[in-house]
Amino acid sequence: MTMITSQTSALTQIFADVRVQLARYVYCPTFVMGNIGNTLNILVFAREPLRTSVCSIYFLIVSISNLILINISYLTRILPTLDVPDPSRDTLWYCKGRAYISGLFLTLTRHFLCLIAIDRFLITSTSVSLRNFSSFKVAKRLVPISCLIWSIFYVHTLIGYENTRGGTSCGRQAGFYSTFTTVCTVSIDAIIPIVVMSIFTLLMIKQIRALRLRREKNVISSKTSKINKRPAMIIVGTNEHNNQTGEHNQANNWDAERQQEKHLTRLSLAQVILYIMFNLPNAVYVVYMLVAANNKKTADQIAIESFVSSFASILTHVYLTVRKSICALF
Repeated sequence: MTMITSQTSALTQIFADVRVQLARYVYCPTFVMGNIGNTLNILVFAREPLRTSVCSIYFLIVSISNLILINISYLTRILPTLDVPDPSRDTLWYCKGRAYISGLFLTLTRHFLCLIAIDRFLITSTSVSLRNFSSFKVAKRLVPISCLIWSIFYVHTLIGYENTRGGTSCGRQAGFYSTFTTVCTVSIDAIIPIVVMSIFTLLMIKQIRALRLRREKNVISSKTSKINKRPAMIIVGTNEHNNQTGEHNQANNWDAERQQEKHLTRLSLAQVILYIMFNLPNAVYVVYMLVAANNKKTADQIAIESFVSSFASILTHVYLTVRKSICALF
């Protein structure tokens, strides 16, 4: 029995050390990178030439949301791993406020990433009516409406979160509210964004391919009609050279378009894969906590679950800081 106790105590200490090392060498650098990257994004997308672009507006909202999350929610989750007291343990308003800000701005980030995917689909559509939905006027309406709806929706965190649970910081109330937030986390944080981004990204790629094939057919048809209309005569060497040069340039353009299409496919798939990698663990952990809520747990089990909870939650914030850097590699 003594040996088991010593083993679990050693395991708890290992997790504590891992949390400190992650905070020093992963969380803190990504915190700095996230502040720099999102600040630069805001400066770029806020420039006057980009203010009328629909995607720029959405990217601007995403960058602002990320910056708020990094400096409020992400920072306060890093500090306890460096032995800095967590104010959410003792201050109720801070506990509720952090839960509200985290839920609201994480959802706004996901919401506008989905809108970006939808907007790209609309822009590449052959339907004029669909392309008309990708307009600055529509974006100006969607932004305040989206922010207002999600701001009202997450008021529930101001009621349902508490900081009286033993051994942990602030968290959800048990019972119905825990089930409600689990459903919200699995659907809003994981399933819906993944499905929406995947579907509209694939549709966009399909439309781009169709547009490219249509242009190729038009070029071939135009060349064929010119040849048929050409009189039967000996072609001057200079004209023949010019035609070959034009065909060579057209072939280079097609190759460039194919490369761009491949890059777009890789980038889009990488975006979805990264989202799953960094956001799905938190959804899985929330489901586990709901299932195991009534199980009796030892102090070491609680410590391990606390580490997993902290790690899964911070992963969602790390995604906000490293998404662009990793996608750039593709």
